[in-house]
Amino acid sequence: MSDIDIWDLGEKIYIKPNISFLKKINFLIRTGFNSKEKLYKKIKEDVKVPLSTFKNFMKYSYYNRNYYGSLKVFIICCSKLGISKFELQENIISYKTQRGYNIIENPILPIKITPIFDMILAHNIADGTVIFFEGRQPYFGYRQYDELFRELYIRKIESVFGKIKFKSGDYFKKTTRSYCPAVVSQLFFKLYDLNERSFLSKEARLPKEILDKEKSYLLAVLLAFIIDEGNVDSTLISIKLKNPSLTEDLYKVCLKLNYDCSLKIKNDYGILYIKKMAMKKLFDDYKELFKRYPECNLGKISNKIELSLNITSRSIRYVKGNKDLIFRMLRLEDLTVNQIATKINMTRQGVRFHIKSLEVDKKIFRKGHMGERNIIYGV
Repeated sequence: MSDIDIWDLGEKIYIKPNISFLKKINFLIRTGFNSKEKLYKKIKEDVKVPLSTFKNFMKYSYYNRNYYGSLKVFIICCSKLGISKFELQENIISYKTQRGYNIIENPILPIKITPIFDMILAHNIADGTVIFFEGRQPYFGYRQYDELFRELYIRKIESVFGKIKFKSGDYFKKTTRSYCPAVVSQLFFKLYDLNERSFLSKEARLPKEILDKEKSYLLAVLLAFIIDEGNVDSTLISIKLKNPSLTEDLYKVCLKLNYDCSLKIKNDYGILYIKKMAMKKLFDDYKELFKRYPECNLGKISNKIELSLNITSRSIRYVKGNKDLIFRMLRLEDLTVNQIATKINMTRQGVRFHIKSLEVDKKIFRKGHMGERNIIYGV
């Protein structure tokens, strides 16, 4: 897919130009047209802004007050002055939508469609919402309770587009939701022909254009869903969605990545299982992608996968004395299945088997819960 130039973002883009470039524009206006008024007369039908507004766009002081000028006006003006729009693009120091609050500073232009670009979209399909305010363009809000993953979401956007200057500073460190600026969100809508319904949990699908991409893009998309909706168990990774069609899309992604997987449809849910050997291949592929794009960091999920792989690859997997070992541990302290599995480097399934046997023998009992599903056992 070709790069995206700033004029491809739409007509309501407003920019702050480099002052030295603005001086060049004003010099060419004086030498070619004598005054701003004479140039304005030639382009006023196209720019569709009052003369006073046009003059403001050409003033240095206007941008010192943190105002922004219309990209459309600058493109038309530069065309008349013999300046290519590519030179204009090289001299943009920040941009935003017309009424947007959040700004892209030190922009990366043209915008490159990398695997991280599609990973951002996947995050918003998996755990995002489309936010509307009257008079403003819709934009993405991404819900994430893990602080590292929230920060990584912003870093992914910045690695593709440039530094984001949020109106309220580091707000995303104090809330569970991060926001994707409207000027950026609009590109995803436009590029993949999406609308607000494309992100509803029961209706969302992966765009066909993404399914047809090369493996690094597909892997980045899959990693986003593992971060947002995945569960790492001792011998597999599972992704459960209340959207069988979207789960089937992810199943197709896994098949294209040559991962051993299975798909189960149960009532309104689809469950994708990435099996043990595929988990190892996925982790190896992830580490290669991470070298090129560190923003795809799996964080604590990476540790879980590594632990699972260590458990399943050890030379001695079954020890007759594990039942007695677990009982002795529980005599000393109350523990969950996950805690026991971590302490003795054993699969959770194996721990559960011995726990059930000890319960039947009435040697241990349920003492409470840690979270919703983690049962605490003790003697």
